[in-house]
Amino acid sequence: MVRQIAIVLLNIGIMTTAGNLAGCSHTGPGDPEKGQYMPERTIEQVQEEHTDGWMAIPGVEGTAIGLFEGKPCIKVFTSSKPQQLRANIPSTIEGYPVIIEETGEFRALD
Repeated sequence: MVRQIAIVLLNIGIMTTAGNLAGCSHTGPGDPEKGQYMPERTIEQVQEEHTDGWMAIPGVEGTAIGLFEGKPCIKVFTSSKPQQLRANIPSTIEGYPVIIEETGEFRALD
């Protein structure tokens, strides 16, 4: 009888430990909404890699790093309506939000 109780308690301990470990598992790139995802590259590196491609899209005037809901984001400035560019510019990239902001055309001052 004592042996059976010990086996039951041992099984309960194993199941509890397994459940705790499963609950603390690393969240990968496919699940950033849990807030545990840490990007592998800095926001500056991500912005630099994608800016040339975005600048080739008609209507894109520039990019910058800004804040969205208190967290770092990449801003894409456009002279077009943001909805027109969403098919070519993702809403997030490598865990960072991408915000399209209609600013009008950029031009140098005299």
